[in-house]
Amino acid sequence: MLKQLKNVAGIIGTLSYGVLFVTFIFQVTLRFVFNKPLAWSDELIVILYVFSMFWAGAFMLKEKDHVVLDIIYEHLGAQGKRGFCITYSLIIGGLFLWAIPASYSYVSFMMREDTPVLGIPFAYVFSAFILFLAAIGLFYVRKLVILFGPNWREEVDDVAHDAKNAESVE
Repeated sequence: MLKQLKNVAGIIGTLSYGVLFVTFIFQVTLRFVFNKPLAWSDELIVILYVFSMFWAGAFMLKEKDHVVLDIIYEHLGAQGKRGFCITYSLIIGGLFLWAIPASYSYVSFMMREDTPVLGIPFAYVFSAFILFLAAIGLFYVRKLVILFGPNWREEVDDVAHDAKNAESVE
């Protein structure tokens, strides 16, 4: 089921970025070829860009795509790596989850303001940020559950393996 949800998230992310790209090409063509700029296209591109970036950050990036202090991590033993993972999972996951109520309050406050051209409430535009915070926070809660469970070595080995693969690609 988790794999199907990832596929759906990938499709939504791809569609949003695809619509952004098509709108951009349409806007450039109308503006520079036909000298007929569109007012709504700039706004739609910005909205789709904000949505696409938060959506991708929440549901499409793997942990190895995020910043990891592997200079320190690689020199630790298995228990040290576990402690390191627990510490950064508590910090990152905790901060993201802690930020949700205040962010939600601000995003819902923005319901009273609309985008200038399309009239879309800013709360809708930035609602993907709440999903982003929740998804990353819950990812690290899941990681903590694994790290405190009997199969924690697999999680620690996966982080080390992902970090080495990321280095070899670069």
